[in-house]
Amino acid sequence: MHYATLELSGQYHEIGPQVGGIAGAAIQPQFRLDLFYGQIERLVKSRSIQRVIIHRRKGFAVPAFGGLEEIGAALRRLSDAGKQLYYYAPEYDAFDCVLSSVCERRIIHPLGAVSFLGIAQQNMFFKRLLDTHAIGVEVIRRGRYKSAADRFRTEKHDAYARRQYQVLVDGAVAAMRQAVLRTPTGFVREPMGEKILCEMLAGRILNAPEARESGVVDELRAINDLTNEWKTEKIKEKTIRRRRHLFAFGPRVAVLVYEGMIVEGDSHHNPLFGQAIGDRPMVKAIRALRESRRVKAVVFRINSGGGSAVASENVLRELVALRAKKPLVISMGPVAASGGYWIASTGDRLFALPTTITGSIGVVTLFFNLAELLRNHGITTDCIKCGVSADLGSAFRSLTDKERAAIDGVVQFLYDAFLGRVAQVRNMAPEAVHALGEGRVWLGGEAVRHNLVDAVGGLHDAIAYAKTLIKSDKARVTFGPRGKRPFIARFLGGRSAWALTDAGAAAATGEWPLSWPTTAAQGVLSTPSGGAGGLGAAIPFEVVRACLALHGQPIFLDPGLCR
Repeated sequence: MHYATLELSGQYHEIGPQVGGIAGAAIQPQFRLDLFYGQIERLVKSRSIQRVIIHRRKGFAVPAFGGLEEIGAALRRLSDAGKQLYYYAPEYDAFDCVLSSVCERRIIHPLGAVSFLGIAQQNMFFKRLLDTHAIGVEVIRRGRYKSAADRFRTEKHDAYARRQYQVLVDGAVAAMRQAVLRTPTGFVREPMGEKILCEMLAGRILNAPEARESGVVDELRAINDLTNEWKTEKIKEKTIRRRRHLFAFGPRVAVLVYEGMIVEGDSHHNPLFGQAIGDRPMVKAIRALRESRRVKAVVFRINSGGGSAVASENVLRELVALRAKKPLVISMGPVAASGGYWIASTGDRLFALPTTITGSIGVVTLFFNLAELLRNHGITTDCIKCGVSADLGSAFRSLTDKERAAIDGVVQFLYDAFLGRVAQVRNMAPEAVHALGEGRVWLGGEAVRHNLVDAVGGLHDAIAYAKTLIKSDKARVTFGPRGKRPFIARFLGGRSAWALTDAGAAAATGEWPLSWPTTAAQGVLSTPSGGAGGLGAAIPFEVVRACLALHGQPIFLDPGLCR
């Protein structure tokens, strides 16, 4: 008999980094769902490996609960295949309680502690900062719930944003409670009691002996003690090796992942929203799959809070062309909202995780005015033009009433197009889509009930459905696109000079769970070098850069969901 170890380490991502250049050096160690999925597949098929240790290491982080659902579903597949699962973490948080509930044995370090504090979403708002530096902002949007510009428009969540995000947080915690309290099939141990769970949600933290006495964990020991004991029992460790397909024949199901903000052109790193995937490389990747003879079906996996309306439409059109030639299944990851939902509106079937954050059918555009900021630093601007509004959209002046009305018309046109697209695909009246729209986000389970999504299911469900469409259970599964980290990125292995800190990036994007250091803002509000009192020392450079990146572009975006 053998055992294998699955390590949960790093920030959750669905696939490797797609941004080249120096930005590639900004990537810290990652948990990659594509690699994890391959490990699970090999373990399920292995006859010699009967025991699996799930080792959650320090620094493992999942920004949205849907990612945890994917991992939990994969572990349940191992359990259903007859594998004995041992979950180990030096200390348990709420996410550990959820994942360990799938496992036969729950082990914690003798000096560890267990907490189940729930989920909190924190966001940073920059309105006062913009006011302090005399940066004006105008927001034109469709949808009371469309909160994309709130961090520039308000000092805190308005009533609509607070209402919808509270529903998301409550829904995620409800899903966690259900998972933890579920009776494990075939396990000797009992699930966690509701009484102790409620006490922990109220703030109680259990030390290791208390956790074992309460039935929250089964054993107190270091992981080395466990593996040493197995060695004396002649149970050897076996590496989960990745298979090399030198001569791979037969049909393939390609999983193509869109992870990050949706932008026009090439991929890059956005100072506030993290990885931004360009429509140009994605369209090229979709086209290659369409033309491939080996690829018989495609699963398009989305983990994005949206972005450019134009880029979203460009990707959608290429997906429509792909579907005309071969089966296409859409799989929503932890987040598939706004532009992410737009590009999901095609395919033979649309799957969402129970807690996928989706919807956000709405449009927003922002116009920033930097004129006063520049004047305060001795910089003036002048414009020579032919045409009253030839400089419409300039960041050096405010909009006129006539211009504002014209842009408002464009925003309304895009919103109507969004409603029309969803209405056509989902076979609904535009009025019914509007009632579910206005920028409102939904959890995947609710989206299914409102006919915004076809079925509840994770990545494995989508792949299995794609295989049924091509009538091939043995089809090989491949993931893409494969990003290439340049040598300088691999050499540095850290962060580039202008990239956000983990805490700063997380605080800027409103990721879950949130427990940020007080210095988190330093990662967002970094400035270029400059003398004391100079322009570089006074202007929040990264914020200005982010403002200009969003300036004047109609977008399907929820920045709080992008990274």
